[in-house]
Amino acid sequence: MELFRWYGAMIGSLLPAPVRAMMAGGGSGLVVTADPAAPERAVVALRARGGLRDLGTLGALPTLSPALRRAATLVLTAPARLILTTTITLPLAAERHLATAVAFEMDRLTPFDAAEIWFDTEILRRDRASGLLALRLAILPRHSVAPLLDALAAAGLHATRIEAPASDGMTSLTLDHAAPPARRLDRVLAAMCGLLALACLIIPLARQQIDLAALAAQRSALAQPLHEAEALRARLVAASDGAATLAREQAREGDALAALAAITTALPDRSFLTDVSFRHGVATLDGESPNAAGLVAALSADHRFADPAFAAPVTRALNERADIFSIKVKVRQHGPR
Repeated sequence: MELFRWYGAMIGSLLPAPVRAMMAGGGSGLVVTADPAAPERAVVALRARGGLRDLGTLGALPTLSPALRRAATLVLTAPARLILTTTITLPLAAERHLATAVAFEMDRLTPFDAAEIWFDTEILRRDRASGLLALRLAILPRHSVAPLLDALAAAGLHATRIEAPASDGMTSLTLDHAAPPARRLDRVLAAMCGLLALACLIIPLARQQIDLAALAAQRSALAQPLHEAEALRARLVAASDGAATLAREQAREGDALAALAAITTALPDRSFLTDVSFRHGVATLDGESPNAAGLVAALSADHRFADPAFAAPVTRALNERADIFSIKVKVRQHGPR
């Protein structure tokens, strides 16, 4: 089996580069054969049904579908020194993410940075005993084919793969015009850091708005009880002010109700009042009594009163059964009992 594989590789190496590219490819597509030093002489061919059909140079292409223009294979006719190959070893665990691992280690394994080259790997050997993976690394500096890729882009073509002859056959590199894996990972991490920084700025503001909304809801719920409490407080203040005013007036003028109660109990039976006034502790009593003179004596004998005297002459009622009197007397608010 190895003999046939070696014999096939030797026979394949004798074939022209476009034919080898056609045999290595799968379905239909464009094949651009060119020398990086002379991009103006690049030849474009259409690969379909196992054959190549020449379409002419880049400047004289017929109308092609966008799908064909977006996936062209670039076959280099320059010497193989454009594509550098070397053998490297990596831990066996790196096989799961081989391209990313190689991109991270590129500046250590080669004199290039991963952003400066295209590269491809081929597994040569897996040494499970030592946990190492032997790889064949092929690298192509981007600047070496930049003019050629620019010429393809000007013609509306987009190369997705570069092939070049090598000592053991054709070397194929998949092009990635976006950032390499390591750079893509850096961009993803940078984007994540930006999102985290944005979240650090937004989350406190969002929490503050949530707290403010909760406080507003609590304030709305307490608005009615608060209004009722304020109304009740106003009523209590008004009541206390009224009580204080009444107390001040009682202290200044005396207790009219207590004075009226004392006068009522002091007057004898069959005597009645038609008018009572109370000012500055002095009561004016107007009324009728069978014995008006006896009223002054009765009030003088009562310790709750002082200085009773007639305020007007005593007259006889029309029925001549009672005296009409007007007496002024001082009411003692805190006299001895």
